[in-house]
Amino acid sequence: MSEKKDIKIVTKLVALIGGVIIFSSVLVAFIVFTTFARNQKKDSEKDISNTAHGTARTLVDWAITLDFGSCITAERDDVKAAVLKNDIATLDSISKYYGSVLDYEFMAFVDKNGNILSGDGDGVSKGTNIASVEAVRRALQGETANTYEPIFASSYASISARPIKNYGSVIGASVFVYDLTTDDFTSLVKDSFGCECTLFNGDTRVKSTLKGVEGTKLDNKEILDKVLKRGEIYEGENVIAGTEYHSTYTPLKNDDGTVTGILFIARSLESLNRVRNVTIGICVPTIIVIVIILMILSYLFIRWLMWRISNVTNQLADMSSGDADLTRRVKLLIRDEIGQLVITFNAFCDKLHRIISETKKSKDDLVVSGKSMTDCMKDSEVAVKQIVANIENISSHIAKQTQSVQQTAGAVNQISSNIESLNRMIENQASGVNQASAAVEEMIGNISSVNNSVEKMASSFDELSKNATNGFNLQNDVNEKIRQIESQSEMLQEANIAISDIAEQTNLLAMNAAIEAAHAGEAGKGFAVVADEIRKLSETSSSQSKTIGEQLTKIKESIGDVVSASNESSRSFSVVFDKMKETDQLVMQIKAAMEEQNHGSKQITEALRGMNDSTKEVKVASEEMKEGNKLILREVKELQASSDAMKDGMNEMASGAKKMNETSTSLSDISGQVRTAIDKIGSQIDLFKV
Repeated sequence: MSEKKDIKIVTKLVALIGGVIIFSSVLVAFIVFTTFARNQKKDSEKDISNTAHGTARTLVDWAITLDFGSCITAERDDVKAAVLKNDIATLDSISKYYGSVLDYEFMAFVDKNGNILSGDGDGVSKGTNIASVEAVRRALQGETANTYEPIFASSYASISARPIKNYGSVIGASVFVYDLTTDDFTSLVKDSFGCECTLFNGDTRVKSTLKGVEGTKLDNKEILDKVLKRGEIYEGENVIAGTEYHSTYTPLKNDDGTVTGILFIARSLESLNRVRNVTIGICVPTIIVIVIILMILSYLFIRWLMWRISNVTNQLADMSSGDADLTRRVKLLIRDEIGQLVITFNAFCDKLHRIISETKKSKDDLVVSGKSMTDCMKDSEVAVKQIVANIENISSHIAKQTQSVQQTAGAVNQISSNIESLNRMIENQASGVNQASAAVEEMIGNISSVNNSVEKMASSFDELSKNATNGFNLQNDVNEKIRQIESQSEMLQEANIAISDIAEQTNLLAMNAAIEAAHAGEAGKGFAVVADEIRKLSETSSSQSKTIGEQLTKIKESIGDVVSASNESSRSFSVVFDKMKETDQLVMQIKAAMEEQNHGSKQITEALRGMNDSTKEVKVASEEMKEGNKLILREVKELQASSDAMKDGMNEMASGAKKMNETSTSLSDISGQVRTAIDKIGSQIDLFKV
């Protein structure tokens, strides 16, 4: 099998470290460039948004400046007077003055019909009617107007117009205009913010820092709907004339909220790409140089490590060939992992040096031992012959012992049969005792059951006696209550008699009162009526008294019947109570007799239990004797088997002794061979230098 040449560890480690460095560098560069591009794009978007906001604010400030100019001119009295008188010279003088002190492209004074009376700026012609301009139209209607629209020579301008009023009546308007189509505004935006700027009149580009786009229309429907129709700001990326821009479209609104144009602020994405490319152009060569330097340093470091490891390898190579010098050691340079390897290797060499030294010393001892072994083998041969003679003598004695063991086995078998007969008799006795004990226990159970029934009967009689006593006492209480009711009914009868007497007397009084009322004549009629009512009451009371008396008589008769029945019940209770006492005494006598019988049964049971326990102990002893006899019989059999085995073993020992005798002769030859092997080992150990 041919040897396979593997790649060196230095090459593997350098390739691995180089791959890790390159992968890490590329990954870090990718993350840095991606993060840089994302953040740069976000910053650019934020910058564009701020620029658009600031530019729109600039237009608002310009409109405020125009509004200030139109305000101060519309409120001047000399302007009002000149407009009323159509004094063109005065108005021209004022126009020139404001042209020298204010910054604007156009200004004009118009009459109430919108005709220009005087103005300043290129294209402002006297007599021209500008009433169609939205700002002028609203000013002539009495409103202050700020608009973005075309006027004069400008295709798109910021206009501020104010009405000129005389005692509340509009006589004209003052108009100030910034022309947004000049380079002032768009160039200012580009120079100040570095962004592209375009002004739209509607969807048409009227002024732009982008070349070749003026006069073209915006064809993006999404932007037109969002900005011109809904009046919202649009931000995003779009392509203009083949170039990609990040842009912001801001609606330009009149002061009434009408959108008339668009302010476009954008920055080309090519600038971001140029910055990215420049960054990549700087970072990539730097990363390559760093990777090369790191790989060179890694190679040098790994080569130095492998050189230190090769010192150990060279030492092992020297030990495996040549004179096997165990006194040489690897030099320790640094105490790191490889240094620990060197320390461990040197320690191994030290230990190997000690082992070889001890082995050399042991070689001489082995030679002496070999000679001693030969002498011992000769002595062993003589001893084996003596052992064979002794084994034959022991074998004859073992034969005699075997005969004695057989006689002992016969005697033990006879004892075993006698013990089994005794065990059967003990089992019969134990069975009889168990039956007697079961019968007595059953009788005790019946006595206990009867005793429990008697106890329950005694308890029931006790409870019945108590209830009878309570019933007798309650009956006496009832009799007493009935007597009380009888005495109370007599009192009610007496009270009824008293009521009857009162009713009779009341009737007599009523009759006397009626007689006296008759004697009194007319004066006694009212008293006669009262007397008659008293009489009726007396008759009613008498009638009720009779009824009550009859009822009381019946109640008294019923009470008498109850009293006689209650007395009869009391006598019955007395008889029952006496009979219950007699029955309770009989139950107590039965209970005492049953307790004496139960006590005697328990004594019989205890005696049977003692007899049963004794029988069990005898049975257990018999079982133990039986088991002991079996054990003796088994031991005798084992002894007999052992005697046979010993006899066979002695025969085998005799044959083994003969073989040992033969082996002793062989060992003598082997001893010579061992001495030869010891000499060879000594010659190999002598190769090591210690």
